[in-house]
Amino acid sequence: MTQPFQFGIVQAIKRPAIKPVSTTWERFCKALESPKTRDTKDGPGAVFATFGKLWRNRENVRTVTAIAYDLEAQPGGPAIPAPAAIAEDLRGLGLAFAVWTTYSDRPEARRIRVVLPIEEGLAPDLLRAAYLLPLRYLPIIDPAMLDATCAEPARMMILPAVPAERAAAYECFHSAGDWLVGASLESVATVALQAEKDAAAAKQRRFQPGPLSGRESVIESFNRDHPVEEILEASGYKRRGKKWVSPNSHSGQAGVIVKDGRAYSHHSDALGDHFWHDPFDLYAKLHHGGDKRNAAAALRGRI
Repeated sequence: MTQPFQFGIVQAIKRPAIKPVSTTWERFCKALESPKTRDTKDGPGAVFATFGKLWRNRENVRTVTAIAYDLEAQPGGPAIPAPAAIAEDLRGLGLAFAVWTTYSDRPEARRIRVVLPIEEGLAPDLLRAAYLLPLRYLPIIDPAMLDATCAEPARMMILPAVPAERAAAYECFHSAGDWLVGASLESVATVALQAEKDAAAAKQRRFQPGPLSGRESVIESFNRDHPVEEILEASGYKRRGKKWVSPNSHSGQAGVIVKDGRAYSHHSDALGDHFWHDPFDLYAKLHHGGDKRNAAAALRGRI
């Protein structure tokens, strides 16, 4: 592949200034073979994208240049395979790839990163829909192994580093095979995204409340019939693993958690008031500016 491999470098997690890099895939992979030795995990990282404004923010991403997976064992989830086994399967598919172990990797708790470059890149809005497509042909990686927050266009992936006492344990594999075809990913992802939008619209139509009897508790009836997940989805929130991301989020990070039928938001949005919310609270907050009287009246069909 003669196409240059383009990405951005940031110096640390909380230092969002981007330094653009254009190199060959082979040189990028060669650099991965020599991890930095340091006492802390944080340090320089790669954002696999090109940028308009050189600042790590999803709104500044022009094109996604690679699909990157962060494999980490989840509670009750499948065991993470060895890096060599992942590399062997990727070679069998003839794909270009880079696989390496992270600063936190341990034999009893594997933490592995996998990067697959994309020919001609991918529109950032399609990354989430395209994110799992390569795994259809790579069953060794179960989606349950993935850190779902990596399906974000401006996600930073810390470049290889190890603590001094574990330098000998570092593993890295790479290949100069075929890149993922951006046009093919775009075609399939567009269809999948439209199907998702259609399904969300159908759920939103179901979500529209109907009139209730005056003898029935509006709040109890609504809480029984409409789980918080349904209201979040109908209001534009997107699920990211076990969390949800606000439609108004600038960082793209998932900050809404759901527990015991209620939702709590770490976002600075309509829900970010430091309280847990049941379904009726969510409905009132997101559709009536927090006015519970108007919300209840709307549910009874009075306005």
